[in-house]
Amino acid sequence: MNSINRLYPLILEHRLPSVVRYCISACIMLACAVLQMALQMQTGTPGYFLLLPGVFLSGLLFDSGCGIFAAIIAVCVGSYVSYAGAVGFDFLATNVLFAITAAGAAAVAEFQRAELRRVMLADKTKAVLLQEMAHRTKNNLAVLSGMMRLQAKNGGPEVAVALDATARRLQVMAEVYDHLSLKQDSRSVNMRHFLTNVVGKVFQSLAPSGPVAFQVVSDDIDLPNEHALAIGMIASELVTNALKYAFPADRPGHVVVTFSGEDWLELSVADNGIGVSGAAEPGGLGSRIVDPLTQQLEGEIAYERLDPGLRVRVRARLR
Repeated sequence: MNSINRLYPLILEHRLPSVVRYCISACIMLACAVLQMALQMQTGTPGYFLLLPGVFLSGLLFDSGCGIFAAIIAVCVGSYVSYAGAVGFDFLATNVLFAITAAGAAAVAEFQRAELRRVMLADKTKAVLLQEMAHRTKNNLAVLSGMMRLQAKNGGPEVAVALDATARRLQVMAEVYDHLSLKQDSRSVNMRHFLTNVVGKVFQSLAPSGPVAFQVVSDDIDLPNEHALAIGMIASELVTNALKYAFPADRPGHVVVTFSGEDWLELSVADNGIGVSGAAEPGGLGSRIVDPLTQQLEGEIAYERLDPGLRVRVRARLR
């Protein structure tokens, strides 16, 4: 299907004037005629078979008119190369048979062109429908996120915090569908734009009181949507943890999110905050969410204590 998609602009979407199309068809037939006459000079035997590909190609690339035009040229060339100084029964029979064959090649090219058009248009329609479904899913998730944020305003402090966190997680899912693209028969997400938006939305939602900046450094690669969702959720939870715990009392700082994806997927979230005391690893809800997401990627997570701050690194093999 990928090769068919690449043929779509070549076969169906060209906007060449009729004169140009017929000229190109004539050039294709001229090349075939030169090859046929060169072969005849080498073998001494007249032939026609190198003319038929030119007829088929002209009809496939352009339209039935160009295919018939190429067939007429082929018959003329065939008559020329087979003429032996007299017009006899063998000459007429051979060229009439070749004319029928050339017309058949033009008809087959037109049929093949129509079939390619049907398949390509069906594939494009499928892509549009999938994109529309992704758009509707994104909107539904955004609506749910908005409803939770509204409900959070009417609940107690603990309920409000829980609903707001859930709304942020739904927003990450919505971001996946917002960045979803359909190409190469798979649904993929550009990670550089996706992670930049996810981290930006987390900062916008939590609005740290101190002067805390963020930076996203990511390879410009596309990943399947299920991998992108897991990585986006992990990044969201780790950045949320950094903003909630690393910078108390309006402490200034910065959070750096890096992502690379060649042989391995590697996500790193580092801050220059107060870090983690003791040897124990973080064990809050965010960390408990990150662990199964890392397992979903068949990866591993590591906590590195910095001076100052903390870096969390998630590494998984690219499948």
